[in-house]
Amino acid sequence: MITSLNKNKGMATLFVTIIILSLMTMMVIFATKVGIFDQRMAGNEARYKEAFSTAEAGLELAVQGFDNKFRVAGAFTGTASLATIITNSAIAGGTETDGTTAEAGEPSFGVAITSTGSSLVNFPVYQFTSTGIGADGTGTAVVSRQISMKQILGGQAPDVPVVVSGSVGTGGNFNIVANPNGAGDGVPISIWTGTSPAGDVSMAGASATCQLEFYDGNNAQCSNPSGNSELLSQGDGSTAAAYTTNFPDVLPNDPNFPPDLFQYLFGVVRADWETVKSMANTHGQMVSNCTGLDASSGTSFSLWWITDDCNMGSNQVIGSADNPVILVIDDSEIDMGGGGAEIHGLLFLFNNPDNVATPSSDFHGSPSIFGSLVSDVGGAAMNGSYSIVYDGDLLENLSSGNNSSNYDLAYIPGSWRDFQ
Repeated sequence: MITSLNKNKGMATLFVTIIILSLMTMMVIFATKVGIFDQRMAGNEARYKEAFSTAEAGLELAVQGFDNKFRVAGAFTGTASLATIITNSAIAGGTETDGTTAEAGEPSFGVAITSTGSSLVNFPVYQFTSTGIGADGTGTAVVSRQISMKQILGGQAPDVPVVVSGSVGTGGNFNIVANPNGAGDGVPISIWTGTSPAGDVSMAGASATCQLEFYDGNNAQCSNPSGNSELLSQGDGSTAAAYTTNFPDVLPNDPNFPPDLFQYLFGVVRADWETVKSMANTHGQMVSNCTGLDASSGTSFSLWWITDDCNMGSNQVIGSADNPVILVIDDSEIDMGGGGAEIHGLLFLFNNPDNVATPSSDFHGSPSIFGSLVSDVGGAAMNGSYSIVYDGDLLENLSSGNNSSNYDLAYIPGSWRDFQ
């Protein structure tokens, strides 16, 4: 009986041992499989990350290439030329992130560009799709983003040579060449002001306005020749608070004056001014002064944002008729001193809502602005000896839909994808 009991205990112990060993074996096998699976997952993830980073780099390279090709002088002239730029901006598969052909064992990518069929205002929206492949060829990732172009002047180019939110005191030898059709066919406009703050216009000193054909002489101005019959308005010491026949080309305190000049120009409310500033910054054209600016400064991108005083030297010329500039003076001073200083384009004295300072101007030495002066502030700072010459063709160049320097790259919000 005792022997039989001992045998049973021995069998039970053996059985339990076998079960435990079986469980341990199964656990070891399971752990091994999990380990192998983890290794495969880690390997797959590493290969995907490599392919993904390659695809992202390729996408950025293609977008930058498109922007560069778009800005080559004369490359963009309309729809047909844009199709050529898009074709040349696509990148063939098997390309390294430095733009060269990938060798065996190196990660590579390719970028396809297709039209979405939609537009951002009047510019087509394109889908850039980048496919990245890992070094061993087993990892693949796809990223895409929609790209377009937006015009810098999202509002409009001014059609008046002097646009001021405030009063204007024209003194000294101040000359303005009017837009001959600013208020309708054959109705010239030289100065346009709003009602808040009050936009009274004082015509003092030797100030004068005229049509372009009478802006002449060795030192071109409206007061040459000596007879005044050609003038539209001339300084007589009076102040106009409303339209008067004495100053037929001056429109002061206009109730239809835009309440936000920043939005009027850029199509962006004043509170969002940094979105426009960032355009200039992206292109390396947010600078502290105007020292390095010249006649070619509007060639590839027209917007310049000046964060400190802009002191122009004698005979310094900024912009040209074919490549005008948009010069934003951010709560600083524009000093156009010395004979021969010229700005071709749009000069905007911007009163930044985030600063307590205000922009100002100091015009002396007979400088000239060909285009338009737009100012958030008025006052006696408008005094001086200088000329502002309305140039319709120049201002049309600033708003032309066929001029690449008028555009900034636009990423369509919410369009980035890392899946097909």
